[in-house]
Amino acid sequence: MANLDRIVSVNISLNTTGISKEGFSTLLIVGPHVHSLARVETYTSADAMIDDGFAANDPLYLAAVDAFSQTPSPSVVKIGRQLVDAVSVTVGKVTAAGTYTVTVSTKDSSGNVISKPYEYTNEGGDTLAILDGIAELITADTGAAVTAVVDSTAGVLTLTGISGDSFKVAVSSMLKAGVATVTEDIPTMMAAIVSSDNDWYGWAMVDRTPSAILAAAAWTEAHRKLFGTAIAEAGAMDSDVTTDTGYQLMNNNYFRTHWWYHADAATDFPECAVFARCFAIEPGGENWANKKLAGVVTDNLTETQYLAITKKNGNTFERFRNVSITQNGKVAAGEWIDIIRFRDWLQEEMTVNIFNALINRDKLPYTDDGIAVVENQMRAALRLGQERGGIAPTEYDEDGNENLGFTITVPLASSISPNTKASRKLEDIRFTARLAGAINVIEIKGSLTYENLIVGGAA
Repeated sequence: MANLDRIVSVNISLNTTGISKEGFSTLLIVGPHVHSLARVETYTSADAMIDDGFAANDPLYLAAVDAFSQTPSPSVVKIGRQLVDAVSVTVGKVTAAGTYTVTVSTKDSSGNVISKPYEYTNEGGDTLAILDGIAELITADTGAAVTAVVDSTAGVLTLTGISGDSFKVAVSSMLKAGVATVTEDIPTMMAAIVSSDNDWYGWAMVDRTPSAILAAAAWTEAHRKLFGTAIAEAGAMDSDVTTDTGYQLMNNNYFRTHWWYHADAATDFPECAVFARCFAIEPGGENWANKKLAGVVTDNLTETQYLAITKKNGNTFERFRNVSITQNGKVAAGEWIDIIRFRDWLQEEMTVNIFNALINRDKLPYTDDGIAVVENQMRAALRLGQERGGIAPTEYDEDGNENLGFTITVPLASSISPNTKASRKLEDIRFTARLAGAINVIEIKGSLTYENLIVGGAA
């Protein structure tokens, strides 16, 4: 039979390639732990962290609880791991003839997980006998990933990584494990986390030490991310103090860090709660001030203390009568948090729109029509920004004059020099968008009178 393609030949190409977009609604919480070998784990609930071995008082678990407690609750929270050098193991309960197991897991050069259980059966011994027995099992294993040393005075078994690689530790119910030593610095930690999983935008850290916070803020400023932290330093509430962490964050003009004064910062994570609450809203539609947060203790501040905190561009969570809400909503440099997030989103949206237009065509011509394609992609991003609430709609003044939400200017192809066209680089495209902003405070002035308030005159 003759082939129909001889008469009519149809070939259809697929110009439908989609480009992944960075997410601006995912929270990463970072801290040291040995419950996973992955640098980043994704959780859909805090309960899943307990299943993985996190303790109910672990700061990472508490931070995740504050995030998941919000309404609406985030669909996922990511947990980033800071490398742990050593783990402490203690005996929680001594039982005659009880079995005590420590399982150490690592990865080989091919990425395969190798798990080794070290099981000791107690024969009537005390705490030290149990720890010594486990240590002897590990020491006897020439291929062990850790060394084992018992401190007989403190009653602690310390497991230290041998090669400097990550290791996971799981213990049976009558043992307890905790982080003993951490030396990995913030830039190294974040480089490893980003290399493993960069699909997140906001991040928080359970470490509240000033040096760690300042290092995290410095790292974030060089990346398109948003960092949040909480500070319990008394100096943050004193406008004359210039040595507290909040003042230093402000003094460094960090546009990508927001800090919150919180007396219970060691065990409570308001920044994670507000991240989760505001990330439930698309960029441009949220205001980080006046937000109710679930599961977070309020701070009872005087007006003087509040003013001192906000003078340093800090934020608070306070009670107003029977309602507790966030106040201020700024980054350390003084800009509104929602503006930083919206700007990042708009940059990503416009970039991906235009990139899609380039790769899904055989050629984008250097003509008025080709330039119009770029303009239309910009316009689509800006219009979506209006729909989301970040860019103001077109409005009118008292004289009926139009006040546009945004304007775009592009050159005519005829006005571009041959040399520029030869470079195949399109330049001199600009837009101006009017931010919608948000109302945080309302001020009303009125008066009371006995006089008649008559509108209009008699017919």
